[in-house]
Formats: sequence, C-alpha cells, structure tokens
Amino acid sequence: MSVACLLAILSVDEITSLRGRFFGSKNIARTRREVANLFKELGSYQERAYRMNIDQFHELHQHLLHQLQEKFSTKQQHGNTPNGIIPTKLRLSAAIRYFAGGSPLDIMLTHGISRQSAYNSVWGTTDAVNATSQLSFNQHGAQFPSHEEQGVIADGFKLKSKAGFNKICLTVDGMLIWTVQPTTAQCKELRVSERQFHCYRKDKFGIVLMAGCDHMCRFRWADIQHPGLTSDYLSFATSDLGLKLEHGNNDIMKPGYTMVGDNAWVPRPWMATPIPGHCTSGTDDAYNFYHSQVRITIERAFGILVHRWGILRRPLSVSILKVPALVMCLMKLHNFCINSKAMSTPSTVSNDERSINRMASTRGSTDMTNNATAVHLDSRGITVELIGGGHHFRDLPRQRRPIVTVPEQNIPMEEMRRQVAIKGLRRPTVNKYSRKRIRQ
Repeated sequence: MSVACLLAILSVDEITSLRGRFFGSKNIARTRREVANLFKELGSYQERAYRMNIDQFHELHQHLLHQLQEKFSTKQQHGNTPNGIIPTKLRLSAAIRYFAGGSPLDIMLTHGISRQSAYNSVWGTTDAVNATSQLSFNQHGAQFPSHEEQGVIADGFKLKSKAGFNKICLTVDGMLIWTVQPTTAQCKELRVSERQFHCYRKDKFGIVLMAGCDHMCRFRWADIQHPGLTSDYLSFATSDLGLKLEHGNNDIMKPGYTMVGDNAWVPRPWMATPIPGHCTSGTDDAYNFYHSQVRITIERAFGILVHRWGILRRPLSVSILKVPALVMCLMKLHNFCINSKAMSTPSTVSNDERSINRMASTRGSTDMTNNATAVHLDSRGITVELIGGGHHFRDLPRQRRPIVTVPEQNIPMEEMRRQVAIKGLRRPTVNKYSRKRIRQ
C-alpha cells in the first residue's frame, strides 16, 4: 500500500530520475571479503587457486592500481552500492579466479559480490592489464623485441641448444583459441562468415593466435586477428610483423638473427624451418632434431599458458569481439608469473576442474552426439588439441608451399645446418629397453 501511495504522489519525471533499484525489488545483503583472508583460508592451495602467492598478488595489484582506480569508482554512491564499494584488490582477485577457471557463481559466494560485478571485474581488469606499460611484452611497450633484447634472448637459447645455436631471437607458432560459435550479428560486424571460425581439423570454433616466445617461455610478440580456418602461414604472412618483414624492413631483426618455426613457414632470411621430408638422414636429420629442440619452447609456452589459465581449456563463452583483448591480457599475466617466479603449471583446484569440464562438455563440440572434453596437456606439457600438424597451405594458391626466392647460402637456416655439420652432430639414438637417449 505504501509503495502504491508513493507512486501516486510522484510524477513520471520524478520516478524516472530516481537512482537505485526499482520499487519492490529486494537488495541481497552481501559482505565484502578481505583478499588477505581468502589467501589465508586457502593455505597451501593459494597458488593453485590464484596461480601466485599473496606477495606476487600484491605486486600485481600495485602495477594495476592506477588503471583499476580509473576503471572502477572508489567512492560510495547513494543507491548504486547498497553493500558498499568493491575494493580494487577484491576485483582483481575475482578476475584472477575467473582466469584460472573458477565458476562465476563460486566467485560470487567467496568474494561477496554479485554475478554482474564479477564479470565487470573481469573486463575491467582485462583493460587495466592491457593498458599497463609495466606488463608489456617488451621494453617501452614495443611490439617486437629490440636489437638489445634479441641479443639477450639469443644468449638464452644458446644455453638451451645442444648444437649451440646462438642467433635465435624468437620461436614462433600458432594456436587455436577455443571459443563458442560466434553469433550472426558478430560475424556481420566482422564481415566474416561463421564457417570461417570453425577449424575442421580440431572440430572447434575459435581464433588463430600467432605468438613468439623467448628462452624462458615468455611471450614477446603476438597477433590474434584471424578466424580459426586460417592457416598458420597466412596468419603470419598477413600480420603486421609478417608484412614488414616481407617488404624488406630490415630494422626489425638484428643482422644475422632469425626466428624459428615449424613447417607452416618457409625459409627466409628471418625464419629457420625444419628440412621437409620423411627420409632425411645424416646432417639434415641432425639439424631437424636440434632445430626442434629449440622450437619446442613455443609449444611449451602455449602449454603453460593454457594450463595456468583454465578458461583456455574450455570454449570461451564471451563475444568473439572481446577474445583478442582477453587473450592478450592472459599472455601478459603469464609473463608476469614467470618474471615473479610463480609456480609454472600448478594443478587446478577440484571446483575449477569441474567447472572447466562442465563448460567444455556443454559448449565445446559442433557434433551433438559427441561431447567435447576439456583441453589437457600431453606428457611433454604441450596442448596437442589446440596445436599440431595440418594442411598449412590450404588457403594458398594450389594449396602448395610458396616458392623460396632467397639463395640458400644467404639465410641463417643454412648457417645453422653448417654448424651442425661442422660439429659432426647426429640425432641421439634411443635404447629401446630403457627409453633413454644414448649420447654419441
């Protein structure tokens, strides 16, 4: 009765100008939790839940504080915050838990926030991470490592390479970012058909992520703009980096240095690839072995990324337009965890694992008779279900490998091959009984 009388007294303009909830709605009382208490209650499981300890969390929050304060209001607003403001640390905590694979419903209960606030925290944190210069891939926010950084990376790869390759500045590869099927409206906005986002080889919808990492599995370059059907070669060739290199921009790469990729690429002055063919022997076979010994670093980086941030093990149920920003955020947080010496690939907590598997089985496959499963890593820590062999040149003319016009003696790949030959290296043999490699 009192509500009806009040509505009768107020004019239409006065009603529309009111702030807060509608008449008759009930506010759900929630108690904001302290992040320190959440970490304390988790005990030894805090790194499994957050992918970092409390000190590393505070360090990350300090980096993002300015951007988070710009994204979220820190002042009490009458009618809009009946349960009080949400501190920036609590918003960051909610976002990290979501990235790790946590269910939004669990995040609501543990943090004392609404479901919408949980999602707002995720996207606000995503924007904050991408706008923070301290979390950039390279110095001064550069898209590609500088010549000085390339030298440091090459020294790191030299220590890892049994062949002593000393001029490798990045290892590159592509990975499918698994998403739900994009809507017709999203595809119209992007001017791309829904079919283009479906990767037939993996039976998954998604976007192609092209990335390069250093010797510590930190991402130093990334491009994510092509639908899942695009081959790795075309994705790289049409990226900003690929176009600059193909048009002879020699300022990007340090003279004599090269990147390392698989057979999705072709030999170039800036790219060393395996020697194609199944019948290679001698020096060629040894070169392929020691080449793969370095190249596997990018596959390990993808494995760590996917295992660390559990939402990548299930289809991303967000707008396809938001996926690039989200993935870039996760890659920068991945680098932060490595720099701060956080646990590399912690196991997920049981609740997160159930959430990941549930989302994967209900939204993962186009075949309704075959429930998809969450992405897992193989024995080498590689995400086989998102990367791997395929027809690398299916979207090129005649579906064939492009012809190399650069003389072989002028490319770093041939110098690496000669280095293997001079040292007399061979692929280590394997003892079939102990399964251990025998040094020659």
